[in-house]
Amino acid sequence: MAGTGKKWFIGCGIGCGFFILLTAGIGTFGYFGIKGFKDRTDRIEATFNRMDAEYGHPSEFIPEIDGRIPAGRMEVFLTVREDIQPVQQEVSGLFATLDGTNEAGWVDKAKAGMKFIPSLLVFVEERNQVMLDHGMGVGEYQYIYALAYYGLLEKDPSDGPGFTVASDDEDHGEDSWRWEVTAGSKDEEAEIREKREREVRRFVNRVQSRVLANQLDALDAHMGELAGLDFDTWRAAVAAEAAAMDRESLRLLWEEGLPAQTRDSLEPYRDRLDATYDDMTSILEMGLVEHD
Repeated sequence: MAGTGKKWFIGCGIGCGFFILLTAGIGTFGYFGIKGFKDRTDRIEATFNRMDAEYGHPSEFIPEIDGRIPAGRMEVFLTVREDIQPVQQEVSGLFATLDGTNEAGWVDKAKAGMKFIPSLLVFVEERNQVMLDHGMGVGEYQYIYALAYYGLLEKDPSDGPGFTVASDDEDHGEDSWRWEVTAGSKDEEAEIREKREREVRRFVNRVQSRVLANQLDALDAHMGELAGLDFDTWRAAVAAEAAAMDRESLRLLWEEGLPAQTRDSLEPYRDRLDATYDDMTSILEMGLVEHD
């Protein structure tokens, strides 16, 4: 299926509803049935609406003003990561099959193609529900994800399959995602990964620059000494990073080095964080947004 040039589309707006656009999704409605497919998208929309009501837009998240991540929140994040691993691994396997990295034959690729959209829907629904069950919003989840995987563990933003998984926000606003899956030759893989890295970086920057601005505003609202930190020095560091994020649209959060207190918050969880990272599905965690 990956070699036929077929395309599948799926989109979702974090905190602003859900939409589906399918093109040549062979077998999709046979797999779910029309009613089952509609029921699942309705449930996903309900989870997004609930997240929006309870936690707001991801860009509205306000981190701890001292840059630390409380141990309790790290435990929640890792519990979410561990709970979604079964469905994450299923989607990862489909990516690997369509990518040809597991030496699957054409029959397996055809089956993977038919399961692709339904499995993505299951992934989105289960991740959202697990996060709601454990009391974590998308904003906090993505903030910790960016710091842990791109900061502490230095994972590659270009990770993913060797074919295009792209987004197009046309007619859906800046917070809508659409993933387009098309076959790519081995010769095109480097270009695909380079483009993907730019998109992931741009998305992380766009959301996390706002989150950092929220942190700076919260600092100004609580002027004075912070426990274990010099207020003026820390505020200057946050302000400098916020300015750098605004100036460099592809900059990751604290890309030149995590603050000591942030790193100290993450370091005890290094092994568990590494164990829950999946290079194939990382693009689905952070999302891909509009092309230039």
